[in-house]
Amino acid sequence: MQISTHNLNPVKHGMTEKQKYFRLLSHVCESLPTSAIDKLIATGYALGSTALMQVRIGRTINLAALVALVRVALPDFEIPAELLPAPQPVSLLS
Repeated sequence: MQISTHNLNPVKHGMTEKQKYFRLLSHVCESLPTSAIDKLIATGYALGSTALMQVRIGRTINLAALVALVRVALPDFEIPAELLPAPQPVSLLS
């Protein structure tokens, strides 16, 4: 059985938020310290420590939280633009 890879190009076809999450996690999983959770909570982040721990270990897929953890704990790591969360649409009806 041969697997087609023509749809795996993230630039041409875009990636889902789930794919972005796992790609980013694969880059930082060995260097993202547990202390990132405490640092992020100290900034007033909305999620609690249990939820952030689940994001850090890959049990809960939350790209925005993973990006926040990486930014607070690994400030020198440049997150590739294609792995950032998609901008949220602005409602014109409000």
